[in-house]
Amino acid sequence: MRDIQNEMQDLLDKTVATGKDLGMQLAVYHQGRLIVNAWAGIANAETRKPVTQDTVFPAFSTAKGIAATMLHILAERGALNYEQRISELWPAFARHGKRDVLIKHALSHTAGIPQMPENITSHDLNDWDGMCSRIAELKPLWAPGSHVEYHALTYGWIVGRIIELASKRSFAEFLKQEICDPLGTENLYIGIPGDAMESISIAALYEPVFDAAALNTAGVISIPACCMPMCDWLNRKQTLRACIPAANGAMSALSLARHYASLLPGGVDGVQLLSETTVNKATQVLSVETKPGATNVFGLGYALGVKGCVFGDRPTMFGHGGYGGSVGFADLEHDFAMALTKSYFHKSSMEKKIVRTVQRLLDIPH
Repeated sequence: MRDIQNEMQDLLDKTVATGKDLGMQLAVYHQGRLIVNAWAGIANAETRKPVTQDTVFPAFSTAKGIAATMLHILAERGALNYEQRISELWPAFARHGKRDVLIKHALSHTAGIPQMPENITSHDLNDWDGMCSRIAELKPLWAPGSHVEYHALTYGWIVGRIIELASKRSFAEFLKQEICDPLGTENLYIGIPGDAMESISIAALYEPVFDAAALNTAGVISIPACCMPMCDWLNRKQTLRACIPAANGAMSALSLARHYASLLPGGVDGVQLLSETTVNKATQVLSVETKPGATNVFGLGYALGVKGCVFGDRPTMFGHGGYGGSVGFADLEHDFAMALTKSYFHKSSMEKKIVRTVQRLLDIPH
């Protein structure tokens, strides 16, 4: 096999050197073995602090895949089931015609409430209980299960509250105890604890040209104005401290790749978070109406491979990406998992080039 570690390190170094990114990390597992662990560039343009293996990158919607895994762990243990009404666990959620919204609808972006509550402020977004209460008051825009539309932010409070109620633990406790501790990783957060904020290295995000049109906020407002520009919003300490499971994940590529490697048969270093049966169920393609030309097709909480998707065309690939280019995914067919984290957001295809280069070097079709 070619020296994939050196080839990918060279590609990351060149990407940073040519100004196509400022800081990046890449981790790849193949057949349960870590074969690429590379990083390049700087974590902060002001301090010039270099990126290391342990640098934590804010990664937006990439966190949705982590939240999905957390819920699947509970389903596998019998604490909930996908056909269950959310309101059985969360009675307040039944308000305004949502009594029949099922857990599977929340995972698959078919719950009918992609819209954010009106007049939301950034301060409101940091209030976990307050946001859960406001989400429970929303009225569905369509019959649950009949239509797919990306729940950009609401996904996190719905899925997160289900996790808390079914597990009788806080979201942060469940994430640490059921994912981070078994995998032996400390560099994976959805809400950075206050005592860790100053001790860990957090990359700053940069977006030289903010393109509001790219966020598709016309019509249904799924991302409110208080989050824009999104890089500025996620660079704030108060945002990173909050629990916003659809948007404020902060992680290293290695921790994200380990998460996806642990979902493959045999897992990683003896840890397999979910059974093959659960993963197969979670990665079935939904036969539900979606927008023409969509580059995301969903299973239960994970995006699946489809034409135009960053991780490839095949539905045996599953994971989640985030605004700006971070991505983590696994490939069931080829026992392969990878993650990319990055800090510089601009219109380029570097993340897709990096993914395709890894696949080519491993002779894995995309």
